[in-house]
Amino acid sequence: MTRVLVIGSGFAGMWAALGAARARRDLGAAASSIDIDVVAPSSMLCLKPRLYQRHESVFEVDIAPLLSAVGVGFSAGTVASLDVAAHTARLVGNVAGLSYDALVVAAGSHTTPPPRPWRPHVHVLDSATEAFALRRHVAGLPQRPPSPGRYTAVVIGAGFTGLEIATELGGWLRDLAAGSGEAARVLMLDRADTPGASLGAGPQATILEALAKTGVTFRPSTSVSDITATDGDNVLTLADGSRIDAATVVWAAGLRANPLAGLAGPAADDGRLTVDSMLRVAGQNRIFAAGDSARASAAPRHDTLMSCQHAMPTGRVAGHNAMRALAGAPLIPYTQPGYQTCLDLGEAGGMLSHGWDRAVVWNGAKAKAVKRFINGPVIAPPAADRALELAHATPMPVATAEELAARWQALLGDAAA
Repeated sequence: MTRVLVIGSGFAGMWAALGAARARRDLGAAASSIDIDVVAPSSMLCLKPRLYQRHESVFEVDIAPLLSAVGVGFSAGTVASLDVAAHTARLVGNVAGLSYDALVVAAGSHTTPPPRPWRPHVHVLDSATEAFALRRHVAGLPQRPPSPGRYTAVVIGAGFTGLEIATELGGWLRDLAAGSGEAARVLMLDRADTPGASLGAGPQATILEALAKTGVTFRPSTSVSDITATDGDNVLTLADGSRIDAATVVWAAGLRANPLAGLAGPAADDGRLTVDSMLRVAGQNRIFAAGDSARASAAPRHDTLMSCQHAMPTGRVAGHNAMRALAGAPLIPYTQPGYQTCLDLGEAGGMLSHGWDRAVVWNGAKAKAVKRFINGPVIAPPAADRALELAHATPMPVATAEELAARWQALLGDAAA
């Protein structure tokens, strides 16, 4: 038996499996006998871009039926180690492990964890379970006794995730506090001196306006030295000695690749594997990496980011190339020069930008409509009868800002009027 093994059931893992299945179909007899299997702790695909949304009801989808429909197997298990020489992934509690002839590492990422003593006091939006836990916590605030921080939330981290959950909490807490006589407050803390610093200068005016509209106070150049719990609130002690009482604390301090990636080769500081233009791991001919497990070149001077925007196409290309490597077919180079950013900003709407310098195309309601479309059909698993057609490895053509706006206008119709 010859096997392509994919580690991970997230966006990159799912699309790697579908890409491999598409390549198997396209290559015909040369690949028809090659098996494809996915291994992950669960077959549930976590729709991470949705986790901040208070009204969303679906945060994860079981992809096992989709994989089965396209002839891909699934094994539930956690990879504990890789024996690269023996081409074996060893699983926790499984002595035999899973053999492979080509491997795609697509193990995803997680939020950089808070200090262990703080973990019981903070919410981290890494899974559907954690998103629902935050929702239950916030919904239960009106039933708590009044306290100085009952309707105060602190978001630690002012990057992409921090901005989305902070602006969402702005309206969320204000709605819950109405009529209570207590003020709703959302504070966003970061060591940087501007919110969304990693997004560059382009979106700054939109971000600052959105924070003002949603009632989010940004505290620049701020770090937390301790978090403890009282009867009702958490108490955050800042590095300058000041204190904040807050019933709700969300930790949004950036992403790190799953440590599993480092089992396949030397990893960078953020845990990602260095790959070549074919998404091969450095020094390996038949080990590929995709999504948040890979640091790939998307365009000259621009590496991929930890986002589904790059996870989905790198997954497709890695899956194609794993299958093509076994079938003796030429590999396909990965490239993704087109780039856009879409940020949800709560009741202030959103921000859609074009290009790597993030020039703002739309803000407000039109940009929010784009974001909701992305969080809906764009990231959802495809229907089984269309999965292989969508699992091509062809990069999207580069669009100008005007073409990008026209494309979204056509997709959204009246929603983007």
